[in-house]
Amino acid sequence: MDLGMILMGVQVVLSIILVVSIMPQDTKSAVPSQFGGEGNQSYFKPKGKEAFLARTTKVAGVLFFINAIAMLLVK
Repeated sequence: MDLGMILMGVQVVLSIILVVSIMPQDTKSAVPSQFGGEGNQSYFKPKGKEAFLARTTKVAGVLFFINAIAMLLVK
């Protein structure tokens, strides 16, 4: 198998993970009050599902970016 095809498959999987991890997040607590959001949760650490989704989104986003750069370098 071609390395470019493997990286493309990984990119598709990462994009699905990003969509699945971003969609259920609460948008009200993610935007500070300076930008029109509620901002009341900004002083407290997220717990449970919110922390897991935030961590998953960050990791998947970084991996998506690194994989995109790798795809450019392979071609």
